[in-house]
Amino acid sequence: MKYIITESKLNSTIYDFIDNLFHDGKKIKMVKHTREDEDTLDDVEVPGAYDFFHEDSDDDLFTWTGREYYERPYNSSAWSKWLELAPVVEIENYEKVGQLDAYFGHLWRPIFIQWFEDTFSLPVKTLT
Repeated sequence: MKYIITESKLNSTIYDFIDNLFHDGKKIKMVKHTREDEDTLDDVEVPGAYDFFHEDSDDDLFTWTGREYYERPYNSSAWSKWLELAPVVEIENYEKVGQLDAYFGHLWRPIFIQWFEDTFSLPVKTLT
């Protein structure tokens, strides 16, 4: 028996799969990205960057970086290509990326961007 599925239904299914996969029944927490200050050894906020994780876990899910992150004065010219690609979301949980690739090939990538923008109200130009 053959089933025909419309593109919009497939996209909706992928969107729901992404939502369930990353929420995993838990709330996703969004916090400013921090780094350790070399002088004071205190954590300081990094402008233009956020980390995402489940509240009960230390494992990062995503890191989001905007143009402001790459425009910092101490960034080298090596970062200039990232300026063109920003804002960038990087999925830190490679196991979940493997699941998405296994089920949907690369079809999930633009849908993930839409899900991320809908869920966190942050724009995304590049997914890594």
